[in-house]
Amino acid sequence: MTGSTEPAAGRIVVGVDGTAGSLGAVRWAVREALLRQASVHLVFVSRQYRRASYPGSPEASPSGEDGPDGAALLAAAELEAGRALPPGRLSSELAAGSPAKVLIDRSAGAGLLVLGNAYPPGHSASEVPAVMETIARACLGGAACPVVVVAA
Repeated sequence: MTGSTEPAAGRIVVGVDGTAGSLGAVRWAVREALLRQASVHLVFVSRQYRRASYPGSPEASPSGEDGPDGAALLAAAELEAGRALPPGRLSSELAAGSPAKVLIDRSAGAGLLVLGNAYPPGHSASEVPAVMETIARACLGGAACPVVVVAA
């Protein structure tokens, strides 16, 4: 036995984006964390890409294409997760960049990476919808731990 205070099952990383699928992923991850005695780390990734600066144009600035406030969406996910998790087993992070890259980076050392996916009408959970071909697909191929995709 080691002297580590980290639970044996480690940490479950959850991608949060404010959708129903994301909330389902948070709930699933919390239940799994309770079974594994693991911690949960919520990650909201703000897509802040910088525009290139060209001669005669204003300096590059972050794009404002994110829509809803990431901090508010992350706080709502924290509230949901915090209802069931014991104190000290929940952490969160507001990151900037490419969502797939950030989530793949955060998967290093994690026990699981959990993502939500809202299947479009007409698709069953056994089919892989086109929506999944972006972030979830990249994470399935690049994560350093098992990836779970939870349907809303």
